[in-house]
Amino acid sequence: MKILHVREIANVAATLVQGLQKLGHEAELRPMRVRRAEGALDVAGVPARLMEAAEINRYIRRSRFDIVHIHWAYMGWMGIAGRYPYLLHCHGFDLTRNLGWPFLGWLTRRAVVKAQRVFYSTPDLAPYVARLRGDAAFIPNPVNLERFRPSKGPGGGRVLLISRFEPKKGPETALAIVRELKRRDPAVQVDAFDWGTTRPEPADAALLNLMHRVPYEEMPDLLARYDAVIGQFRLGILSMSELEAMACGRPVVSFFDYPQVYDEPPPVFSTRDALEGAETLSDLLRDEGMRREAGERSRDWVERHHDHMEVARLLERHYREVIAV
Repeated sequence: MKILHVREIANVAATLVQGLQKLGHEAELRPMRVRRAEGALDVAGVPARLMEAAEINRYIRRSRFDIVHIHWAYMGWMGIAGRYPYLLHCHGFDLTRNLGWPFLGWLTRRAVVKAQRVFYSTPDLAPYVARLRGDAAFIPNPVNLERFRPSKGPGGGRVLLISRFEPKKGPETALAIVRELKRRDPAVQVDAFDWGTTRPEPADAALLNLMHRVPYEEMPDLLARYDAVIGQFRLGILSMSELEAMACGRPVVSFFDYPQVYDEPPPVFSTRDALEGAETLSDLLRDEGMRREAGERSRDWVERHHDHMEVARLLERHYREVIAV
C-alpha cells in the first residue's frame, strides 16, 4: 500500500511509518514544519501553516495514496478542503481541550465525523471520541523496541522526572514525591526537563537539576543514566515517555487508571500519594534486585502491548478494511 502520515505528534507518526515500511509498504511522513507555539495560539503562524497544508494537499492529489492518515483531530480539515478520504488519529488536547472551544470544537467535530476511520491513542480519550464516533478504535502508542532497549542502570541513586511541567501531567504530585524523597535521602539526584508552562516554584526547583531537552534520538542514552523514572499523575495513562522508559527497563512510578484496557495491567508503581511514591523510589534505589525485576517486567509488558511492529500490523488491518469498502 502507498501510505502517507500527516503531522507528527510525540514521534508516534514516525514510529508507525517505520513499522509500516518494515512490513513492506510504501509509507512516508509529512511532519509539518509549522507548529503551534507552546502555551499560545500563535496567530502569526496561521498563514504559514495554511500554506504548508495547501502544499501537502497538492502533493496528495499528485501522488495517489491508498491511505492518508492525519494526526491531530482538527487537522482533518485538510482532507475536507482537499476533497480526499482520510483517516484521523486523535492524541489528547485535540479532543479534551479543543472540543470545548467554539471554532476549534466545531472544526474538530466535523473532521471526526467526516473521517473514513477514527483512532485514539490513549484510553482516557474513549468517552470524548465516542460522543462523535461509536466506531472509533484504540491504537496503542507504538514503541520502537530496537531503539529503546534495556541497559544496566548506573546504581548511583539518580532519578528522572520525565513529564513536562503541564497542569494535565499532575506536576504538583510529582514535585511532592520529589520533596519527600529528598527529605528521606538528600543525596538522591533528581533531574527534570526545564519544559512546560508551569515551572516549579523556587523551593522545588532547588531540589531538581533542570536540564535542557535533548533530541529524541538521544533519549535511549539519556534513560540509561537513571535508575528509576517519575511519570505523570493526573490523566491516569501511560504516555510515550513512560512507555519508552519501561522499554529501556526502567521502573516507573506514575499513576495508571485504565487496567480494563489491557489483558494485564502495566507493571508501573501506580500511586497518587507522595509518601507512597517516595517510599517506593527509596526502596528501588536501595535494592538492585527490585530495580532489575521491575525493569524486566516493564520491558516484557511493553513488548506484549506496544511493540511498534504489532501496532503497525493492527493499522495494516484497518487500512485493508478501508480499502476493501
